[in-house]
Amino acid sequence: MSISTTSVLATLLIASTVTADIGFSAAVDASRAAAPAGTLFGIKQRIRNNIWIYEGELYNAALTTQFQPRINRDTGALIRVDLNAVSKSERAALHPIADRLGEVQIDFAAALAIANASTQRSDAERIAYDLEAGILAYQVDYFDGETKIYVDSVTGGVIPHHGANDDMDDTNPSTSVIGAIGVAEGFKGEGWVTIGLESEAEKGGNIVEVLLLDLQSGMLSMVNVGGDAVLSSNDFQPVGSQITRIQRVRDNWNLVHTGLAAAVAAAEGAYPGAGISEAEFEVEVEDAGTTVNWKINLITAELIEIDYFVDASTPAANGFRFAAAPVAVKLGDINRDGVVNSRDMSELFDAWGMANPLLDLNGDGVVGSRDLSVIFSNWG
Repeated sequence: MSISTTSVLATLLIASTVTADIGFSAAVDASRAAAPAGTLFGIKQRIRNNIWIYEGELYNAALTTQFQPRINRDTGALIRVDLNAVSKSERAALHPIADRLGEVQIDFAAALAIANASTQRSDAERIAYDLEAGILAYQVDYFDGETKIYVDSVTGGVIPHHGANDDMDDTNPSTSVIGAIGVAEGFKGEGWVTIGLESEAEKGGNIVEVLLLDLQSGMLSMVNVGGDAVLSSNDFQPVGSQITRIQRVRDNWNLVHTGLAAAVAAAEGAYPGAGISEAEFEVEVEDAGTTVNWKINLITAELIEIDYFVDASTPAANGFRFAAAPVAVKLGDINRDGVVNSRDMSELFDAWGMANPLLDLNGDGVVGSRDLSVIFSNWG
């Protein structure tokens, strides 16, 4: 069996890229040290003059000058720093990123670690800031030329990009969702307010499951709407941790000036043609005060999945809005503490034998042993 010279050289090249490398984290530090007057926007590894290098991309505050340090990938030594003028069109593209750098909570190395864990790869070619579906993200490109991951620079979440044939969450157009909210609220009558919803695909078409709260009694109701008709309605009492969450909603509903229908309309305005997957009302009580928001999970027309937040305390046209990588809640994590364990089992037992849609994990209409099996399947 013979081995070609090309194969030997390829093997040596691959070996060199794996074993001789100071790593992106050290390269980031070296780039910043080489151009202290600049802010790092990205860094990549490449071959120049037959030498593997890390090449930084930094800009001054006015975005008129680009600093491009070249770092020897094997030794970490600074080779040179190039200074390049930034064109007017380039500056216009950089400004939206530069204006939001104050939001960044995680640095390049942490974002790369998240991307590597998500892809199960370690051959990143480039990492740089990018605006993706309104989110200031790190774009991580890999040497295969196909793999690309976006990491939210604030939360560290991975921003899912779906393919047309991917298994995605069910969605409905915003017009259908807004219509369903109106149908459900009209059906339940005065005193009931919408606090959440979820799109579901059923035989014969999509439906919207609208969750409503009676502010006076604290009773909940799940109303299933198909088109302009109510398909079913189920009133139920909150149990377990639901009691605390619902009481917090009731205590702070006086802060609400934008309902869910208006929040969904705002999401449609920001992402025309998006499909709405689910939405919920969130209350955060902190030392600085209480905030109330609508969190809307949607899939954009470009098949990018995000969470879109709308301030509920001001009229829809005036409140803050922002997008973030979606945070998936594991099925069975009833109390939403990030893990499925005995506490969730306890929640389930509190509603055993009841028709509580929020705890009916398998969707058979009653909380029972099959829902317990779901918890065991997702334990940990």
